[in-house]
Amino acid sequence: MFDDSALRRRTLLAALAGAAAVPLLGGRAQAASPKVYIDPGHGGTDPGAVGNGLQEKALTLDISLQLRTILQANWAVDVRMSRTTDITRSLAYRTDDANAWGANLFVSVHINSGGGTGFESYRYPTADAATVNLHNAVHPKVLAAMRSVGSVTDRGPKTANFHVLRETTMPAVLTENLFIDTLADANLLKRADFITAIARGHADGIATYLGLGSPNPPTFSVIVDNATAGRFTASTNWGTSAYSSQRYGADYRFATPTPASDAAWFKVDIPAAGNYRIEVRHPADPGYSSAAPHVVVTSAGNQTVNVDQRSNGGVWRSLGTFPLAAGDRNLLAVSRWTNATGYVVADAVRVTRV
Repeated sequence: MFDDSALRRRTLLAALAGAAAVPLLGGRAQAASPKVYIDPGHGGTDPGAVGNGLQEKALTLDISLQLRTILQANWAVDVRMSRTTDITRSLAYRTDDANAWGANLFVSVHINSGGGTGFESYRYPTADAATVNLHNAVHPKVLAAMRSVGSVTDRGPKTANFHVLRETTMPAVLTENLFIDTLADANLLKRADFITAIARGHADGIATYLGLGSPNPPTFSVIVDNATAGRFTASTNWGTSAYSSQRYGADYRFATPTPASDAAWFKVDIPAAGNYRIEVRHPADPGYSSAAPHVVVTSAGNQTVNVDQRSNGGVWRSLGTFPLAAGDRNLLAVSRWTNATGYVVADAVRVTRV
């Protein structure tokens, strides 16, 4: 959910006199590489809305980091974020930072609460035409992306006197991506593919506003969780745990090391041959493996990357960029075959075309 402060007059940009002499995107003068500012709502000591085992600050950060990845992988844009980790940022910091950077647009990502359902988005009540254009581009793209995964109510584009919309000096919108305290909405927000869809919808809306055209290469970023239906397999030797709060989703899998592969597999449908960044996410604990083997099935043969799972838990960790063939197959294995002590953990994987 959003925060707000006392009413102050919105700072407006200078009139676009002479703007015809430079390229226009969405009605504004733009640099060759547009500057996109992404604001994951809340963070640090401010969890935002909570409900059904979810926290708004974690969801908004996950969506925003994926949004940045999709934008940078597919278009020539500069991206800056108000936060990239779980830290506290004031409303004034967010708008001051965007203004000082000279952002061309500002998107604030939030999760709603209050017992409703569906998706809604906001702009400032007396916003200029460029802001209206941004709003009209982002709202339908996010809604369409959400509906590609599940049934979502359209609560419509709206206006509000929110600080981040009033105090920014560039077109700005704020999105409220379902209701954390409504069970049906929360069940969607717990799905890795739905979170990725939200991020992709924001990216498509931003690209539409900026007139960037179709992505080249085509946009592709997907998360496979250990609970994603039909996408994860492991033997009965792998246990299930929700012990660590650093887990991705509801739980994660673990197994003791052994001189046999007995791998847990993540299955991914790669749309086209190319280079892809592969990231993994896992909880961390001193009792976990210091060298958990992660085997990537590349077009040049299997490649193994050992991951220290005793530290850096709860964040996406890159295994590297790999050439992958097109097709739906088991792509990443977490193997039990290691000399290191401690549990080997399999939680979630993210694959992004670069």
